Amino acid sequence: MFLTDAATGLSGIVTTQMMSGVLDEILGLLPVVIPVMIGFIGLRKGISFLQSVLHSA
Repeated sequence: MFLTDAATGLSGIVTTQMMSGVLDEILGLLPVVIPVMIGFIGLRKGISFLQSVLHSA
């Protein structure tokens, strides 16, 4: 099947060290990305709240 051929081809190219490096980079970005996402969601909720208060006034 095509999927097994692709998986076999990729296993010859992608090494464990490469995957470990990718995982390390993703884990390194998490402390930055999570607070930014929470701040963005909070900002959106704050703006929405202000709009609803101003609209009802």
